[in-house]
Amino acid sequence: MIWDTTQYFLKYDNFFKKIYVNKINTSRKNFFSLIQKISSKNKNIDWWVSPVGERNNYSTDLFHYLCLIESINHLYKNNILVECIILDNRFLFKILKKKYPKFEFKLKQKKKNYSIINILFKQAIIFIFSKIYKKKYEIEKFSKNIILVDKFVTSTNLSDDRYYNNFYKHQDNAIYLPTFANLKIIEIIKVLKKISSDHKFLNKFDFLSTREFLFSFFYFLRKKKLFVNNFYYKNMNLSDLINNQIDKNDNLNASMLGIQNFLFTKKISESKIKINKIINWFENTAIDKGLNYGSNIFLKDVENIGYQGFTSYKEFMCIDPLDYEKKNKLLPKKIICIGKNLINSRKEFCKNLNISVGPALRFEHVYKKIKRKKKLKNSVLVNLNLEVESSELIIQNILKTDFYNSFNGKIYIKSHPFLNMRKKLNLKNYKNIYFLNGNIFQIASKFNVAVSSGSTSSIIETIVAGCRVCFPFDNFTDAYSLKLIKTPKKYYKVCKSIKELSDYLLNNTNNDSLKNKKEIMNFKKNIFNKPNSNNILSIK
Repeated sequence: MIWDTTQYFLKYDNFFKKIYVNKINTSRKNFFSLIQKISSKNKNIDWWVSPVGERNNYSTDLFHYLCLIESINHLYKNNILVECIILDNRFLFKILKKKYPKFEFKLKQKKKNYSIINILFKQAIIFIFSKIYKKKYEIEKFSKNIILVDKFVTSTNLSDDRYYNNFYKHQDNAIYLPTFANLKIIEIIKVLKKISSDHKFLNKFDFLSTREFLFSFFYFLRKKKLFVNNFYYKNMNLSDLINNQIDKNDNLNASMLGIQNFLFTKKISESKIKINKIINWFENTAIDKGLNYGSNIFLKDVENIGYQGFTSYKEFMCIDPLDYEKKNKLLPKKIICIGKNLINSRKEFCKNLNISVGPALRFEHVYKKIKRKKKLKNSVLVNLNLEVESSELIIQNILKTDFYNSFNGKIYIKSHPFLNMRKKLNLKNYKNIYFLNGNIFQIASKFNVAVSSGSTSSIIETIVAGCRVCFPFDNFTDAYSLKLIKTPKKYYKVCKSIKELSDYLLNNTNNDSLKNKKEIMNFKKNIFNKPNSNNILSIK
């Protein structure tokens, strides 16, 4: 057997995939402990926003490499012979070749798909045009009850708000602190011009000096100071592999933004502007760590709230806080989640987390009445997330089923708003495939079954719309995420083969079996806390 580990892990041969997926479960604590141990020696803003210090498994491949190490160790201990194991990292290659000489390893390095020049150029443009459009702040307008709201700006239309559902738009004491996401340079320039005359926005670059901006800009040159020496994991020196991951630039933009947020809190503490409360859209990424770390150091009297306006998805590993992050002042003083069933999921690795339930602002629509129509028969909704490889595999698996090939099953694809899968998928020669746009809750109410996977709250929206969710492969995290938030088992199914997937679709796409409205309503209430005058006060 040949194991090509350079493939997407869900495309591994079934034998290797089963071993690897099991290691995803058992290696999470090892991954967190490893980072905690390295963090004990660094503890500065550069470290916390680094790919490894951030603990974001979408920014670093370190967790993936740990799973590979554990999987290969399993093969070795059980005397399972492998003809060849193909790797994509030369440091991992050296480590494993030395540790397991009886195995044949081959190196096939993957191509880089990012440009550091583009990232730095974009950052420079944002800073320059922020200074060109710098506005004068009338300090008297910034009273002591100001709420600073961390917001991602994803459109040139400043009224668009995917995060708080425009909750703060009409509150005079709420000011947005924008971070630009998924915008082209020309769009960012347009936004900068708009916010220069909009009293609802406060641009962090208006407060940062050129020297401070350059400090964040040249972070990529300082990263080597974070390197480790003689760091061992199960008698293997992983130093070179860890340093290779620290030195990655895939998420450089987020690292720079995290440093800028940190410096911004320092500048605010030195200004006459008085902030009463900070609302952080809290995903515990580098951007958040910079803002929260700075707030806890420089704005100690400010109430810092981390609002988690999304559900539970364990695949995105940094979302759930750890004890050492709390100890090192990286977390908000208080965390608000949007449903009581989410609390224990968030506290999985930090039992003493200060967390409470608040309003599900962006999911208020799940309580609006939908005109119920007959559900589409012999049809499946495909709800895709932001991960291209996962989304492509979902489609590929469905196209192989008898449901589609022998019984003319119809496939309705709903892409993530930030990912146009119509362009990425070559489906012109396939029949019975349709693309949908709009609100996933309303769309899902028309189907009996949806196929989905990954880090997206829309999976839960689909379930509370009365539609079963089917996972077309076993990645451990999909089902585990739903289990921790007490999702009734009959609402979801993990299919471990194409046949199992096909049978499930054939048996359920025409079967409107989720008729227990009371059970669905109770589950919805425990996941999406309906906004009201009482719970809204917690984030005002």
